[in-house]
Amino acid sequence: MPKAEPYAFRPLAMADLPLLAKWLESQHVRRWWRDPAEALASMEEHIDTASVSCFMVTLNGKEFAFIQAANLDDEDDEALAGQPKGIYGIDQFIGIEELVGKGHGPAFMIGFCDMLFAKGAQRILVDPHPDNVFAIRAYTKAGFQGLGETTTNYGRALLMALDRQENDTQ
Repeated sequence: MPKAEPYAFRPLAMADLPLLAKWLESQHVRRWWRDPAEALASMEEHIDTASVSCFMVTLNGKEFAFIQAANLDDEDDEALAGQPKGIYGIDQFIGIEELVGKGHGPAFMIGFCDMLFAKGAQRILVDPHPDNVFAIRAYTKAGFQGLGETTTNYGRALLMALDRQENDTQ
């Protein structure tokens, strides 16, 4: 499994918004993320809230990706019915297109998920569009298992889960 050492996560700041706006406009991100202006407004809104935690991901000290996590225990979405307590949803993208497809996604997701498990998460969910084969492959490499196709509040999705391991001592 890839290691996460060169990756770091720092809370999103207002100064990051211009870079995020550029990334959200790039074709490789825009294809799977919602309207760039809407996404950026949502990210800005979450800078000072506890409901969604947003982070810039650095590779050897340089920003290259974005990731966010939300506690889904009280989420009002029929697609999440029957999930255990302690679930978090994550969304992310690599902003620098030249770094896509090089194994960075699974590697930094492993590190980020380890942080969430250390904070008490029991299950982490992702919900890529079923046609987004690149994201599904990255999630699979990071250890996520498919739970099946569904329709969430955001549209069609392949729900995938990564569970805290029983022997995890964190």
